[in-house]
Amino acid sequence: MTSGFISMVGWRVLGVVWLCTVGMVGMVSAQDNAADAVAALRERVAPSCNTPDLVGPVERQVICDGLLRVGLRQDYPRFGEDGANGPVGYEADIARDIAARLGVEVAFVPVTPINRIAKLGSAEIDLVIATMGHNTQRDPTVHFLRPHYFQSETIVVGRASTGPLEWEDLETRLVCTTVGNYSNVILAPLVGRLMLFPRPQQLIDAMENEMCPLIAQDDTLLIPLINPVDGVARFERKLGFAPVPWGMAMPLDVSEEMSSAMRQILIEMHRDGTFLRYALDHGLPMAFLTEESARWGSKACAGNPQDCLTPPLDVQLEPSAVAGIADLIENTLAQSMGLELRLGFMESEVAWRLFLGGLGTSVLAVILSVIATVLLSFGVAGLLVSRVRPIRILGQTLVTIFLNVPVVLVLVILSTLMIWAFSYSFITAMASAILAICGINGCYAGSAIAEAHVVTTGTATSSRFMQSVSVASVPLNGYIFNSVRGISAATVVGVPDLVNALNDITAFSGAQTFYYWLLVIFYIAAVLMTGLALRRAMPLFVPGWKA
Repeated sequence: MTSGFISMVGWRVLGVVWLCTVGMVGMVSAQDNAADAVAALRERVAPSCNTPDLVGPVERQVICDGLLRVGLRQDYPRFGEDGANGPVGYEADIARDIAARLGVEVAFVPVTPINRIAKLGSAEIDLVIATMGHNTQRDPTVHFLRPHYFQSETIVVGRASTGPLEWEDLETRLVCTTVGNYSNVILAPLVGRLMLFPRPQQLIDAMENEMCPLIAQDDTLLIPLINPVDGVARFERKLGFAPVPWGMAMPLDVSEEMSSAMRQILIEMHRDGTFLRYALDHGLPMAFLTEESARWGSKACAGNPQDCLTPPLDVQLEPSAVAGIADLIENTLAQSMGLELRLGFMESEVAWRLFLGGLGTSVLAVILSVIATVLLSFGVAGLLVSRVRPIRILGQTLVTIFLNVPVVLVLVILSTLMIWAFSYSFITAMASAILAICGINGCYAGSAIAEAHVVTTGTATSSRFMQSVSVASVPLNGYIFNSVRGISAATVVGVPDLVNALNDITAFSGAQTFYYWLLVIFYIAAVLMTGLALRRAMPLFVPGWKA
């Protein structure tokens, strides 16, 4: 750990020396190339500004309207965060600098690892600078700009007191990470269980609060955790893998003139030390940028820049058993309907396995939610109609709590209690989600049964309680359906359901909008199947049940 810190300091010193040595020289020698490329872009686009069909949407937005819309993360310390006067951080500074070199204004659009590629595809942004690793799996979805502007690797961090780890040790271990991280495709087959968090800070909080024994994320995010300013490190790097260059990206249909102008600007920013300067300002590792600055300042790269471009991380995924079917469906839709659809979840073995695992977990969650809502509604109703006053008070207390506390808060509290009591596992995560979602709907349904109990009487063939259930069957049906729809919230506590699985697949296959439609179709089907099952099963137990 100490040697790593010394190495980082050494690279920072070298970076400062290099910055002071070549900064001004690079600034003068590189500006002409970038300026010429931008001028060529304007010469190509400007005459067509009044004829929208002759110019691409990105070029029209940037050159004709004079505005560069940049997708930026706002939850990543030192790279993109909310500031008093707008976004701050390394990537925010880069975006403003690029806009200035293009001679346009900049507008920031918040993005996340889940939607940053989708926002490019839907023309909501022109450029994404959002901690996005450039790997071969993403190349078909966006146009990456090179040279790259940063590099990181994914590291697994745990408590310093737990000793070293080998990859084999992870086969039965829980590892927490963030949704949409490119390295999830590598981690998923190697660890016992991935627990997913939507934001990096939640991941760090989970580690510090002992919810997660191990976390995996970019080293740039976790450096303050393993090398704290006070020098007392409670956590350490256990494993590292998949160093990946970070790339800016534009839509696939961006013109060659726009791409060339951006490429020349990025080369210029390496040559004149701009990237190094911003990295130094924000306390970032400088090894990669120092090497890149030296590379792009060399005569070899000046003469033949294509040979100096860093390749993307090569992520070759094994095709799935249904990859051929996916290709057939995609080609058929394209030829017969002109519909461009990518079934990324069927293409690779790891994506297909994630999809099937998430689908199975969601089906299990739906079944358990139906059973739990019915049982809890009966239990709560039994408490509310009890002749024993303390039992009725207990039922009323449960109803008051569950019906007046926000759903997410109930979910988080129950999840935290389960983890404290039993440690994290798939069972504890699922149990806390079922108790929270079904507890709320069960209390509503139980109250409906208790209200019906007031106006019903027993018969020779059915007890008063079962008559009450029959009278309240319509609202009970509704609350069961609410539980089925609401169980998707289990993703919040890390249940590996279809939502989390598709979010992970999106990280390396794109097609986010289509995956949202898959979720819609799944939950519509789940509600319909639940309705059919209740119509057939409940009359067997509750005479007079109304479907």
